[in-house]
Amino acid sequence: MPTNLPPEYFDAEERFRDAKSPQEKIVCLEELLSTVPKHKGTDKLRADLRRKLSKLKAGLETAKKTGRHKSVYHIEREGPVQVLVIGAPNVGKSALVAALTHATPKVSEYPFTTWTPAPGMMAVRDIHIQLVDTPPLSEEHIEPELFNLVRSADFLLLVVDLQSRPLVQIDSVIALLDTHRIALEGTRADPAKSQYLAVIPCLVLANKCDDEAWDEEFAVLRELIGERWPLLPVSAASHRNLDRLGEILFERLELMRVYCKLPHKDADMGAPFVLKKGGTVLDFAGKVHKDFVEGLTAARVWGPGVHDGQHVGRDHVLYDGDIVELHV
Repeated sequence: MPTNLPPEYFDAEERFRDAKSPQEKIVCLEELLSTVPKHKGTDKLRADLRRKLSKLKAGLETAKKTGRHKSVYHIEREGPVQVLVIGAPNVGKSALVAALTHATPKVSEYPFTTWTPAPGMMAVRDIHIQLVDTPPLSEEHIEPELFNLVRSADFLLLVVDLQSRPLVQIDSVIALLDTHRIALEGTRADPAKSQYLAVIPCLVLANKCDDEAWDEEFAVLRELIGERWPLLPVSAASHRNLDRLGEILFERLELMRVYCKLPHKDADMGAPFVLKKGGTVLDFAGKVHKDFVEGLTAARVWGPGVHDGQHVGRDHVLYDGDIVELHV
């Protein structure tokens, strides 16, 4: 029986043959499966692909458990989200991460100072957001595993040097991401290409906008970019707009803080639980402890959307700053 495979399948098959790491092969196999139409003629092919995928995942899991061959590009997630700081060589990524976190990445005026990803935690509104400094994106030196890390990110900060042809830097990064089937949210996709494996929201940081003298250059860049991506002028040297960056990230990531209160006690206002906007009492209960999900019988909420101490149901939508008392 004919399989009638689409052209996208053969493109993905070629990428699978060229893939080097197990992670890349897994991504390519998952893409292959998504391109195969579901009918009797493809049953055997789909079964073979699933077997290969299962074998690769099992091998990867075994390697993780034994601690062998752990990649430097595997960054354990900390906090509610993982934000990658990316950019061309020598744009000031490491200096920004050092200014925003307690991390101490190597900072230099020379390109290719950062060779491996380095995480740090950025404090914003009583919570911590994980920022990961990354090696520069350049055709001169490309590590395929870096793109696996980029694909898994919740958000990207694309850093450019405002003082050195920033639009060229943006275009070169986008071209490299495109070759690995990754797009920035807002990028005009090429209709001739099959769909991207990952489309990731981003914020463009125009670094080295040290003072008002560079505002005109920033205005020109904003005009050239138009409405494609949000843009913020910052400076790792003078710390210009770094406070604004934290607030923008909090809003763009659609986060909210919810505080837990025990019956007859004050809420712990120093340790919020972090939920996505639109999260419910039941979502919050799962964050506090998995046993609450099954045993939750009632909840009281203090906050802007209710009367103080109001009894609410499991599906009640919470707001940033709410205080919740769970009853099981």
